[in-house]
Parts: sequence; structure tokens; C-alpha cells
Amino acid sequence: MAFPVPNHLPRKPASNDVTSKILSSIDSASLQSMNSSVAKSWVAELDESISSTKTRVHERIQQDLPKFQHQFETSKSVQIRLHSLTEEVEALDDAISNPQSGLVPKTLKTLKAHAALSQTAADATVTADTLAHLLKCRQHYTSVMSLVQFGKLPEAVAASINLDGLVASSPDALQQAVIMKDMKRKVQALKSNIEGQLLDALSRSVIIQPTAMAIQLQIQVRDTEAMVTLDQILASLSSVALGDYLTVLKRDFIANFVDRVLQQPYSLKLDDSLMQHSLSLVPSPPNSEQRITRLENLSSIFDFVAQYLFPHLPSAHASPFLRSLCKPVVTSILNLYLIPQLPSSFGLLPPFLELVQACVDFEARYVVNLLDPTSPGYTLRDWSDGLSGHYERQRRTAILARSRELLVEKIDLTATFQVDVTRPLDSSYPIAINGAEDEEEAWGFKDESSLNTSQTDSWGFDDDAEPEVEDQPQAAEVKEPAKVEPMNGTSEDDIDTDDAWGWNDDENANEEAQADEVPPPQDESSTDEPTWDDDPWADPPSQEGTSTEETNWDDDPWGDPPPTNVKPAPAPALDPATIPTPKAATRLERLASKNKKQPNGAYSQHSIASPPPLSLTQPNSASTIAPSQQTTLPQSPNSPLNSSNHHRRPSKILVTSPTETYRVTSKTKQIVRFVEDVVAESKQFAASNLFTKLSKSPTITSTSAPGSTLIQCSSSVLDLYQALYPVRFEKELSKIEGALQFSNDCLYLGDSVDKIEREASHHPQLKERLGECRNDLKILGDSWFEDAVNRECLQGDQILVDGTQRFTFTGDQERYDDCEEAINKVVRNIKDLARRIKPIPTKSKYYQAIGRLVDAALSRVLHDIIALPDIPELESTRLAELCRIFNSLEGLFSEDPTQSSFVVAYVPSWLKFSYLSELLEASMADLSYLFEQGALVDFEIGELVNLVRALFADTPLRANAINKLQEGHPVSTSA
Repeated sequence: MAFPVPNHLPRKPASNDVTSKILSSIDSASLQSMNSSVAKSWVAELDESISSTKTRVHERIQQDLPKFQHQFETSKSVQIRLHSLTEEVEALDDAISNPQSGLVPKTLKTLKAHAALSQTAADATVTADTLAHLLKCRQHYTSVMSLVQFGKLPEAVAASINLDGLVASSPDALQQAVIMKDMKRKVQALKSNIEGQLLDALSRSVIIQPTAMAIQLQIQVRDTEAMVTLDQILASLSSVALGDYLTVLKRDFIANFVDRVLQQPYSLKLDDSLMQHSLSLVPSPPNSEQRITRLENLSSIFDFVAQYLFPHLPSAHASPFLRSLCKPVVTSILNLYLIPQLPSSFGLLPPFLELVQACVDFEARYVVNLLDPTSPGYTLRDWSDGLSGHYERQRRTAILARSRELLVEKIDLTATFQVDVTRPLDSSYPIAINGAEDEEEAWGFKDESSLNTSQTDSWGFDDDAEPEVEDQPQAAEVKEPAKVEPMNGTSEDDIDTDDAWGWNDDENANEEAQADEVPPPQDESSTDEPTWDDDPWADPPSQEGTSTEETNWDDDPWGDPPPTNVKPAPAPALDPATIPTPKAATRLERLASKNKKQPNGAYSQHSIASPPPLSLTQPNSASTIAPSQQTTLPQSPNSPLNSSNHHRRPSKILVTSPTETYRVTSKTKQIVRFVEDVVAESKQFAASNLFTKLSKSPTITSTSAPGSTLIQCSSSVLDLYQALYPVRFEKELSKIEGALQFSNDCLYLGDSVDKIEREASHHPQLKERLGECRNDLKILGDSWFEDAVNRECLQGDQILVDGTQRFTFTGDQERYDDCEEAINKVVRNIKDLARRIKPIPTKSKYYQAIGRLVDAALSRVLHDIIALPDIPELESTRLAELCRIFNSLEGLFSEDPTQSSFVVAYVPSWLKFSYLSELLEASMADLSYLFEQGALVDFEIGELVNLVRALFADTPLRANAINKLQEGHPVSTSA
């Protein structure tokens, strides 16, 4: 079945010829429709079509019969001519290509015969030329061989050059011939033989051994009677062979007659004859050698080779060879002769400078004039111009190496000494003189009505309001030192300095170190004061002031200048109707009265100033007192203002400028002496003018003055100490004793550097660097002190956190025992740590460290107790008992049991903590009374509210108290 054509495709145009029609009819006919009639019709159609076609052709011819006949005749004529040409071409091909008589075969045969004859003639000519060239080469080769056999090596070299050219110019026919290859091998072997004999003669003519050098100007060729000179040998060698020989000669000469002579002591032995010259090195004893001898020996060696060897070198190789010697010779003189002899001390510099000048002269005479006249620079002279820097750098390396050895040595902590340090007046302790009260009166147990709330009256500022008296008898007695009663009620003879702090144990061990101690510079104003050695802290007594103003200034323990012409504030009238009638607060009134004592027996009734716990400033410095830290103490409602308390205060308060001591390791003193030696050496070096005479180069200008590098070594030693010590003694510094000892050592080094800095006033660069080191040492010492104390504070805090569990459920006996054990452990740790570190720092730093430890523990307890949401009665009693365990720490801040401690000055939260232990067992009336009197200003309002809510049940009375608390602390009217 035929494939149907899609409708969208173009159709084939219909054909009009008969054949197509008949074929279409046949194709469309089926088997059933096929019969004879159909076939007959198809035949009729074909016949009719043929007849029609013939008719059309005949008609076409008849239309243009003449033209048809003409074309027909033309076609016949062309056919005839084609037949004629075909016959002629076949005849010509036979005449040319016939093997027997054709032209091409005969021509080719003749040409072949001619080519063969020409080749025979050419072969004969080439053979003749080749034989002639080979004969000539053989003759030249024989001639060279005869010259070599007779030892005429220079002539043989010239002949071998001609022979080599003759072999190279051989005809092309001989280039690849076996005989010519053999000739080339023989010629090359002959040249190698000649060069070998020349090198052998040269090796016997110029002999360089480790300790001897000989030069023979004429030498006999081996196995012959011929003589050859050194000039002929050197001129006859090829460039490659001569270059290799000169390279080996330079190596041996530098190694044996430059480096060896500069490194070891030798004496020279010269032997000159007509044809041979020799030089020998004879070892000399090193003890008797002068340093200039080696350079003189080197000069003699160069004179020898300049006279007997260098003139014989070929001109084409002489200049490069001599120039190649310059750098090795100069480098050897520097590295093997000058630099190893750089002096290690300033006293050895003058002879060394003479040696350097001799080396510079050697360079000018031999290196520049002899070896390389075109040299643009003088290496040794340039090095000598910077000799000051070379010496300083080497000396600095030696100093730092020695300092490192000193610093990494193990430190003997038993080898220590004590250092005195004077504290400034604004950081001194207020000391009561002739003003001791009996214990019962001091705590206010006898007469509570005598308490005074006036700050100015408490400190006697109302005395300033009186008119000044021009004639004061005290002013005439300025020259007489005040007779001061011994501190703490103890006579000077009864005070044992060493026994007070447990230093008698180390007295024998430290006796030698203390004897060598260099005390730090003291203030000029204290040079005339008597020595106060009986005080354990070496606190000197102060003298009375020279004027009324100075006396009034000393009355203020905080160092604040008193106001002038200030009248005392009038006492506010108290209305009994406005004062509530609380429950009797006997215990808390006594606590309030107790806290009204000033430091060291006299608490201020108006404010208690305490230093920040994390500050390294002195504890009672006026600069550390912030207004927010002032605490207003209560006044009894039944006690009227009474100025009679003015007569009960201490009769005289003097601010002393004590001399404290702290412990320093003896290794620190060695470091200070080492630094002082370095500074002294740098000063001596900078003041000398040794190098100004040596420098002669007008083009070289020194970038730094002599001594500028060496002068930095002192600070580098201190920098190395700061970098090495914490790494080398990491294990020791992990303990607080080691950290505080390192802090003391840094502070002592800083003070010693300050003294050295003052002595270096004429050296601004040194002064500046030492000032930086001093500041760095102070910062480093203070930082280690801070870190060590903070680390102990964190350990105590962690013990309290883990052991007390935030003081929850203390009503349970087991929980109470855990809390008690944790607090007792912290108290024991603080006391043990106080005992261990007491001999190390100064008294002020000792109290700072212990105060911060105590304050950290109290702050943790305060925070945890105040944060409790509910405190039942049993728990409040037990919490108060736990708080009172810390009272035993107050003894750490008392130097005399008969006097009150100064714990408030170093533990800012002590008063707050004391009130907390009482508030836990107080009534609502007690708490309200203390709040109204301003005794609880250390507490935040939120803290007091939390305490009230935790301690008391939810009643209207508690709600009223909370509302009263939220109104804020009462404003003090005593100012």
C-alpha cells in the first residue's frame, strides 16, 4: 500500500506526456479490472502516440529543410576529418616512442653514458684531493709529536693549534670518513697530552701546600732535557685550563695563606734563590704573639706573591684573577681577624682601634692598589667608620646573654632583705595621742546622751571659728621636736621590730643582704628627723607643726584642709511629738554608738570614709573618698545635742609619715647592680672620643651618636626581666607569696631605676628609656599584686558558694553545719594567708590585700542573705550566728589589742555587714529606728525592702515600714 502524501505537502504537477498517462492507467488498474480490452486500449494509445511523434518530427524538418541539410552535411565532413587526424597521430607516436628507432629512447641512452663518464672524473679528483689533505695532516701530526717528544711544549702548543685548524678544514668527503675520525681522536689526545705536561710543569713550578709556597721560574719537562719557563707555561695553557687552575690556586691561597694565617699564630720564613723562591709558615706559641703579627704576616705574603707570582700571569687573566681575590681577603680579615677580636670591655678599645687602623692601611695598600685599582669602595674603611655601632651591638648581645643567665638562675627566697619606703602624708594613719578612753566609755555604754552628731564638733573644727591669736607660744617652739607618747601605749624599749612580724627567723640569713642594702632616696625634709626603728613598721613619729594652720591641717586624718572662719552648724530642735516611741533597741543603740568611734579609737559621728576595694591608692587618701561612701550614724532620740563631747575627743591627732618596709629578694639587688654597671659603661663610652679620630671617610656620616645602642642595654635588661621572670618562675608565681614577692621586686626595681634615672639627667635618651622601664615595672608589680589578691578572693568566694548554697534552709541542722564549716574554712584561709604574706608587702598593701579578701567574703554573704525570699525566725538566728563568725577577722586590723581596730578603713562593707548580723535578730521598731536615724545608709532601699519582707510576716505594720523605706533615706541635718 502506497504511503499517503500529507495534504500540506505540495503535489507533483501532472504530466501531459502519453507514457505517463498510460503508466498511470496501468498503475490504477486492479487485478480484477485487468482484461484484454484494457490491454488493447493501452497498445492503441501507444501506437497513436508514436505516430503522432513521428508526424511532429517530420513537420519540424520540413519547416526548415535547407538548414537541416546543411547541418547534416557538416556532420559528415567532421566525421571524415576526425578519422584522418587519428591516423596521423598514431604515426607520430610511433616515430617518437618506438623502442628501436624512436627519438626518446636514443636520447636517454646517450645521456646515461655521459653521466657515467662525468662521475668517474669527479671521483678521481676528490680522491686526489683527499689523499693530499690526509698527507698534509699526517705530516703536521708527526711534527707535533716530535716536538712533544723533545719537550718543546710551547712550540708543540702552537703547532697543535695549526694541526687542529687543518683537521677542522678537511674536505667534505673526509668529514664522515673513518680515517678522519681516527685522526681527530689522535689530535685531541695529543693536545690533552701537551696540556697535561704543561699542567704538570706548572704544578712543579708553583707549589702551594698548607704551610709552604714555592715558585720556580724555570722547570724541566719530564722525561726530556728541555726547560720551560713559568711565563711560557701560563701563556701556553688554554683559557679553560688556565681558568680552572686559577680557581684552584685562589682556593688554596685563601685557605692556606689568608684564613690560616689570620686564625693561627705563625712566623714566616723566606728562601730566595736565582730560579726558586719559597715561603714557609712556622707555627708560633700563641701566648707570646702580638695581635698585629698576623696582619704583618699577611702583608708579607702578599708582597711575596706580588713579586714572584702575579707578574707572570697572562694579561687577559691577571685582572679578573686579582679582582676575585678582593672580596675573600676582605671578608676573611673581617670575620676571622677583626670581628673575633672585638673587645668585650671599654678598656680594650684603644689597642683594638690601632689594629683596625692597620687593617684599613692594609686594604688601601694591597686590596685597592694591588688587587683592584678600579675598586669604587673601601670595605674595611667603611666598616671601621661604623666600628662604634659594631662594638655596641656585640656588647649589647653579651650583656643580654649575661643578663639572661642571671635571670634564669633559681632564686633563693630565703636570701632577702628589707627595704624602707616612706608613705606620703595623705595616706598616713590617724593615730590618737594622749586621748585614750576607757573601753566602756568608748563604746558608749555609760553615757549615750553625750554622743554628738556634729562633724565639725567631733573633729574640733569649731576651734577654727575662734579669732586667730597673733601671739602664740607654740610658734616660738618650732625648732623643738614634739615629745610624742609612744604609739599603742607601748614604750620604745618594749617594741621588738623583728618579733612583731616574725622576722627573727630570717635575721641570720638576711644579715649580709641587709648590710649591703642601698636605701631608696628619702625626702629632704625628713633628713633631720630622728630615726624610729622601734616601730615594727618603722613608722617615725611626726613633729608638731610650725604654725596654727599646720596643726589644724594635721587634725584632719583624711588630709583635707580645714575650712577657715566656719561657724558650727546650729543644732536642730527636736520635737518630741514628731519622734515615734519605738521598742527599746538597747543592742542596736550600743551598735550605733560603737560605730560612732573614729578610726583607731575615734569613729566619726558624721561619716566613715573607706577606700575602694580594688584601688591601689593608699587607704586613707583623700582622693579615694567618694561622697557616696559616707555613712551617717544614728543619734539617740533622747540625747540632746551636747558640745561636751568635744572635751572627750583625743587631745591631739597627729598625722605621721611612717616608713614602711617590704621584703625583696637578693637577686633583685644583683639585677640593680648589673643595670648600674651597664649604665656606667654606656656613659663612659658615650663620653669618649676614640672613634672620632678613626673615621676618615668624608662620605660616611654616622646615623647615631656613639653610645646610642649601648645606652639602651640597661632598659633591655629590665625588659628581659619583665618578659622572662613570669615564664621562668610560673610555678612560684601561681602562689600568692610568689606573686607578692615578684610585685615587691618590681617595685624595688622601679625605685632603683628612678634613682638611676635622676643620675642620668645629662643623657635624655637614657632618661627617657629608664622612665618607661620604671613605669612598666610599677604597672607590672601592681598588676601582679592585683591578680594575686583577686585570685584569692575568687577562691574564697567559690568556697562560700559551694559550701553555703546561698544560705538556704539553714534551719536544717545539717545545712547549718555545712554553712558553718564553709565560713570557718574561709576565715581560717584568710587568717592563714595573712600570716603567710605579712612579712612580704608593706603594711599598707598588707592591709589592702587582707581587707579585700575580707570584703569579698562579706560581700558574698551579704548578697546571698539579702537575696533570700523568706527568713524564718530560726534561720534568722542561725544566720546571725554565722555572720558573727567573721567578727574574729577584726583582729587582723589591730596593731594593739587595747585600741580599736581600723577595719572600716580597709573593709568597706564591714559596717554594713555588722548591721546585717544585728538586723537579722532585730524587731521592726529597731529597724525603723535605725533607718530614721540614718544608720542604714550603706544599704540600698531595695535591699532593706527585701530584708523586711523576708524577716517579718505580711502585716499592716510591715506594709507601713516598707512604704517608709521606699521614701528613701532620711536627709542628714547635722551638716
